[in-house]
Amino acid sequence: MSVIPFDEEFYLRVYGDVAEAVRSGAFASAYDHYVRFGVHEGRKGTRPAEELLASPTTDTVFLELTSRCNLRCVYCAVSQPTYHGIDLSLKGFDNFLEQMRQRGVRTVVMNGHGESTIIKDWEIYADRLADAGFHLHMTTNMAKRVTPAEVAALSRFEQILVSIDTIDPVLLAQLRRGANLDMIMANVAAVQDFAAARHRHPQFMISCTVGDLSAPGILDLVDGCLTRRIRAFRFGDLAEYEPIESVTWMRHVSALPPDALDVVRSRFRQALARIDAAGGSYQVDGPLVSLLLGETANAVEIAGRETRISEKTVHYVDVDKTQTRDCLDPWRIAFVQADASVRPCCFFEEKLGSVATHALTDVVEGEAFRKLRRELVTGELRPNCRSCSARPLIERDAFEKKLFGYLEGERQRVGPAIAKG
Repeated sequence: MSVIPFDEEFYLRVYGDVAEAVRSGAFASAYDHYVRFGVHEGRKGTRPAEELLASPTTDTVFLELTSRCNLRCVYCAVSQPTYHGIDLSLKGFDNFLEQMRQRGVRTVVMNGHGESTIIKDWEIYADRLADAGFHLHMTTNMAKRVTPAEVAALSRFEQILVSIDTIDPVLLAQLRRGANLDMIMANVAAVQDFAAARHRHPQFMISCTVGDLSAPGILDLVDGCLTRRIRAFRFGDLAEYEPIESVTWMRHVSALPPDALDVVRSRFRQALARIDAAGGSYQVDGPLVSLLLGETANAVEIAGRETRISEKTVHYVDVDKTQTRDCLDPWRIAFVQADASVRPCCFFEEKLGSVATHALTDVVEGEAFRKLRRELVTGELRPNCRSCSARPLIERDAFEKKLFGYLEGERQRVGPAIAKG
């Protein structure tokens, strides 16, 4: 007689309703529930290790139309002397659009390291994606005057993340060389007004790179944006490159003297409180949470690592043996760069395939992506993930439960035809 494989601890941890039923006495044990109901309901009785490495869908595609930019922000890779930007070939756009449909893609984010709006006819491609039913997001500097056609296209986006590090026009011009605050805000207002007249509601969100120069003005930035009908914010940690000669150089916020850092921490808390009071929302990178929102400035040690490819230093909180990164990106995201290479996110430095030579499904279900997923499940992270500042840490057991729930939800969302490929 064969025995059904079963993991009691796993079953109770994943299925909270069963755990409650066992506690109440409705079932003698988790196994009792499994053999009577669970197996027939399609519930998993054991930890499906290899199954966790598959990705039945791709929820979001980042489409980098170009890695070139019209600005030269002092802290950005684009400003480095060895940087060379390129444009994505759009000859196979219709074919790739169909591949995204087949993968069950819901959201297309039209940006990468470059500025999408400098590409000729970008708004036409945006309209085609919107017509196809994709939800559209974009990160943009809004630093060039937008045309009426671009305003109309932007009004169809669900989220527009605008990169502004400070509301101080002089400092903004120094940090984001080529940016003009009045131009940026006029463009934002034009899209807001056009969208409102057509009962559309794109969410504008401000992206602030937090460094020693921008951090003291965060409260002013938040107040200034709230008055302009912007209530969503993202505060990103600064990755330091080598300083550029004869230009303003921004350091990591931890470089501030202790007294100045205390002032910044107080203003940062006030800024978040103002956002809350206005009914807004915010995202804060992990190292900034530890450094600016901890009980003391040294609540968690902030480490630094020089990256292998980009020659920059990232700051992060290190991972212990029971933890991993709380990151589902390798399961749910495909970042298609301007050279057609595919990565799981914009912070990841290694290329895991190319849509120039393979279909999107073949890339994201390939061995390179599966290897990365295996590392996240086991916690045996490569340096790029160990030092990631974009995703917080999580206990591995909790991450596995979260991952299992996500995969089950995606399979139900897209149905068996897509889930099985």
